[in-house]
Formats: sequence, C-alpha cells, structure tokens
Amino acid sequence: MTLVRHFTALMVLLAAVLAPAHASVGTLERVQDRGLLQCGVNVAGMGLVEVDAQGRWVGFFPDMCRALAAAILGDAEAVDFVEVDFVTRFDALRGEAFDVLMSNTTWTMGRDVQLGLAFTATLLYDGQGFLAHNRLGIERLDDLDGPASVCVHSNTTTIDNLQDLVRTRYPNLEIRAYQSNEAGFDAFFAHTCNMFTTDRSSLIGLRASRASNPDDYVLLEDVISREPVGPVVREDDMDWLDLVQWVMFALIVAEENGLSSANVDAALGSEVPEIARLLGMEGGFGESMGVPSDWAYQAIRQVGSYGEIYDRHFGPDTQLAVPRGINDLWTRGGLIYAPPVR
Repeated sequence: MTLVRHFTALMVLLAAVLAPAHASVGTLERVQDRGLLQCGVNVAGMGLVEVDAQGRWVGFFPDMCRALAAAILGDAEAVDFVEVDFVTRFDALRGEAFDVLMSNTTWTMGRDVQLGLAFTATLLYDGQGFLAHNRLGIERLDDLDGPASVCVHSNTTTIDNLQDLVRTRYPNLEIRAYQSNEAGFDAFFAHTCNMFTTDRSSLIGLRASRASNPDDYVLLEDVISREPVGPVVREDDMDWLDLVQWVMFALIVAEENGLSSANVDAALGSEVPEIARLLGMEGGFGESMGVPSDWAYQAIRQVGSYGEIYDRHFGPDTQLAVPRGINDLWTRGGLIYAPPVR
C-alpha cells in the first residue's frame, strides 16, 4: 500500500508539471464530461481524512467530496480520490491533477494571493495545539519549568507558527522538524520529543487512532493559531469556485432549516421560501450554475446536512466525541454561517 501511494504521489506531481497552466474548458464541464469528480485529499487522521480497512476514503472531507459529486453528477460515489501530500498539494491543484483540494488546508493570506489558488467556504475552524506525554506533567505551556522538545511537520504553516511562538514567548522550546506529520508523530510516540504540534482536530484523531493508551497523552489547553480550513480551487475558474462554495453552503443552510438525509424527501413540498429555493422548487439557481435543479437535494439526501456529516465523524457517538463548539451553527453561538439562498 505504501509503494502504491508513493507511486500515486509521483504521478500526481508529474501531471502537475506537464499540465497546461490554464484550462481550455471549465472545470465543471470536464467533471460532467468524465462523469467523475477528482478530489485531492491527504491523510490527516481519524475524523478528518483516512483510509479504512476496506481501502475506502472516509472522514469529514471525503464526505464533502461526495456531497459535491452528488450535487453535480447525482451520484455521491462518482469520486476519484487523488492522494497528495502537504508538499505537492498546491502544485498538483494548479496543474489540474484534480478538480478540488478537499482537506484540512488552512486559509492564509499568502496562499490566497500568491499561489494562484482560491479558498471557498470555511468548513472547520481549528487551531494549532500540542499533544504532550503525561509524564511531562503539564496542562499548558506556561507550566514548563525548563527546556522541552516539540516534533513538527516542516512543510506547513504549523512550523511557522511554532517558530513565531519560540521567538516571542517560549525560547526554551526545541523544534525538531520532520518531512511529514506521520514521521513527526512516530518520533513523538518513540519519545524522541516531549510534544507534538499540529491542528487540534488532527491531534485528537491521531491520539485516538494511533496511541496504544490514549490516556498516556494530554492535549494541552494552548491554542496558538487561527486555522480556518476548507476546499481550495484554482483561481482561474470563478464559476467552479461559486459552485463548490455553494454546495458547501447548502449543507449548512440545510442544517439551519432542520433538513437532513432522513427528512429531505418530505421537505420537497415545503412552503418555507428558503427551503423551496434550496431544493430547486424556486429560484433556478441550479440552472444558473450549470447543474440540475435538484443539486442541493441530491447532496443532502445522499450525504447529509453539515450537522450530519460533522456528527458522523466527530459527534458524541464516535470515538472522538468532539463538541461542536465554534463549529456549531451561528444560531447556537458558533461560527458556521452561510449566506442566504435568495
């Protein structure tokens, strides 16, 4: 499996180098012509993105790929998952190796204005944290009374945030950089370092799935960054950007209006104006975006609302049981918010 993944990553990077810089036809048209959505993903851990024992991509972001495929093609399983790593993901997207990058990729100014890419809807609000060995005896970084080492992935904004923290507040932290999250986490488990740092959602998943005894590790209280994450597309196709972000918004609007995969059929006759527009009974929004009028209905019926997808992978009945917190709807005090369907 490892050799296959490395070969796939090499082919993705080669495709990125050889592909034309600008598409001659729109991304939506290519997706419709091939009958398949090509979705770029990277393994980020339980709940987010991983491959199960049957070789199926599972997690919050793979389900968002399926929702997009359902909206466009009427089939949530019409997805070709293309695995990339943190080094090749942006080059591969620009080189048209896939249609959308759907992973825990942080929206930053530099990435937005310098890479020829466009960020769409924020799907998760996260923050960088620290997982520590219990024997270190701390609950927060301020509890440290001497030097401590931190394992970190060298090819993301994570190490930049850590370097800023060392310069400004904690000069006694020793940074030990690795070429991948997996290598860094392996080093942490081997007690090569006292702590491991990445997004808190990944830390929770990695501790639950990789630790022989999760109670041997503590998630520190510190959150040292803002990490808004969501789909990324090329900036040369605004119609595709609109479609991707509105499928994501539709899942949020569905939850806000009480819609789910279980009851969306009964809502097809709804007289609630926003529901009628969302489900294609009014407004003509699907046609305006080049997809069937039931685009949102198909995404909701086949995959679920935002809340369903969140609970499926992070909810109280899962091994992670991560409270919604700031990833709850704005109507319940969270930051998850969509423009009106009007």
